[in-house]
Amino acid sequence: MRVQLLVFRAGHSVAPTMASNLQFGGTELFAGVTPERLYHAAIDLDTVPQNIPDLVSHERVDANTLRAVVKPGVSFLRGTLKLEIKLDELQPTEAGVMRLFITGIGVAIRVESRMKISAYDAGAQLDWQATVTEMKGLIATVSPTLVKATAEQTILQGWVKLRERLRASR
Repeated sequence: MRVQLLVFRAGHSVAPTMASNLQFGGTELFAGVTPERLYHAAIDLDTVPQNIPDLVSHERVDANTLRAVVKPGVSFLRGTLKLEIKLDELQPTEAGVMRLFITGIGVAIRVESRMKISAYDAGAQLDWQATVTEMKGLIATVSPTLVKATAEQTILQGWVKLRERLRASR
């Protein structure tokens, strides 16, 4: 399994209610998986909930919107968080944008994730980039290093869940 996670920190918070525009990205390779199958597993809102770490519940609102409740096990995010995922700029089997809106007591986070799927010699390749565009409330006062480390761990857990699902469905 090849996992590449590139993290960039672009700038500093001006005020506790502004995000640092944390950026994450990389390339994931999925041997023996077609681009069509990967797109369905990674972007289709009927299957995306199976990739979400710490998921408590979820509901499909419409063709491009999913609402979920998660309960992260991290010290600075106690309790449950509401998560809304909106799909945009979809190019079936090739690309899509997920806009995530995360809210909870004293927390508001916005993330934009761009994904592009293509074939490679042994399967499918997913190039992705995610940017935290906004953090408000108490989360904005948490150390950026701690937020970054927690986000990296959550991202890796999501990739592990996706890979396990794809392996199990072969």
